[in-house]
Amino acid sequence: MPDENKLKTLREAGYAVMLGCAECQRGRFAPGSNFGQCTAVTYEHAKHGTRPLSVHRAGRCPGFEATDKKLADIERSGFTEFLVEPEEVE
Repeated sequence: MPDENKLKTLREAGYAVMLGCAECQRGRFAPGSNFGQCTAVTYEHAKHGTRPLSVHRAGRCPGFEATDKKLADIERSGFTEFLVEPEEVE
């Protein structure tokens, strides 16, 4: 659990956590990489044929579905209260 003073400071700063492709069931990312692949969407590359779509870990589409493991990680971290939907950010 984070330090209470840390949580207070995050609240005062208006901190928010928005789930994106990195937390989606269909996102595949190498450790430490900002770019990965969406296993649900493919496209025809001009030279290489059908390929999975390259996506950024902070992106999100209407088909987003968080994984239970990723949500559990956030819950264990104590940051659950900061979860917001993208349209909720001011």
